[in-house]
Amino acid sequence: MERSFTDVFTDAQVAALVREAAAAYPGSRQMLVEGYRVNGAQLLSPTRYRYARTGPELDGQRGGVLASLVQEHFGARLTAVTSSYNFYGVGDHIGIHRDAPDCRYAALIPLSRDLGPLEVYPHLAGHDGGELLKRVENDAVGVPVRLPIPYGGVAVIQGSVLPHARPPATLPCAVATVCFG
Repeated sequence: MERSFTDVFTDAQVAALVREAAAAYPGSRQMLVEGYRVNGAQLLSPTRYRYARTGPELDGQRGGVLASLVQEHFGARLTAVTSSYNFYGVGDHIGIHRDAPDCRYAALIPLSRDLGPLEVYPHLAGHDGGELLKRVENDAVGVPVRLPIPYGGVAVIQGSVLPHARPPATLPCAVATVCFG
């Protein structure tokens, strides 16, 4: 359901993604959601971060090495459906959520060395959106598994199945995300 991969990208590839993300930042948009809500099986969560569209650097990676990685390790032949650069200031976060149904697998590429792990909740994977919301409201989500996202590597999760969260950032950081469906 989830896995971290090291040494997927060269230093030059990461540097190119960092430059592209930095160029996209001035046009980024604030994502701010104040509470939880359910949309079918999807759980939407309190959220604060900025996001921007990707460009040719990430678009080139998502159809190549990332698609191959998902196919090889998860047995799924999928195409990239969305991608973005996400920027987190101190305190920015994404609460427990599941990605949209068309995001069967989400690949996260750190663009900062200080990104920190993603919190995943494999023990909650079978719960529908309403059940997840009840657990969140009753503070009964349990202890997350902390999935490292290695710099130069990538973490891949079943985004639409596996509840996950981005804890509040302690330092400014950025991540590239690609959803496959």
